[in-house]
Amino acid sequence: MDPNRPNPGPRGDFRMTLTGDGRPGPIEERIGRRLLRLVDPESEEGLDLLASCSVRFIGPGGALLGYVHPSEAIETLRAALEERLEEAEEDGSDGPAFREGLERLETWSRKIGRA
Repeated sequence: MDPNRPNPGPRGDFRMTLTGDGRPGPIEERIGRRLLRLVDPESEEGLDLLASCSVRFIGPGGALLGYVHPSEAIETLRAALEERLEEAEEDGSDGPAFREGLERLETWSRKIGRA
């Protein structure tokens, strides 16, 4: 067993995908590739799982963010969006879309980042 990985749940492993603007997908409980169930990340159980750092976060493009607190995963996304915003402002492209993404990220941060 990987020492950096928390113990699996009662039956399996938990993971959740975050979009670039922090919008969470459901928390998936899996054994290998087999999906056992979905947990709403905003539910009491979902927030408890997130707070315990038992959920492996998967970011945009399949980037593995690891078993971290939601606030850390969101901060990683924020840094990437801010970097892309700076690049866009320098070349004059799509800056407003990245600013909107940062606003949505802040909304999701308040919902799941407090876990």
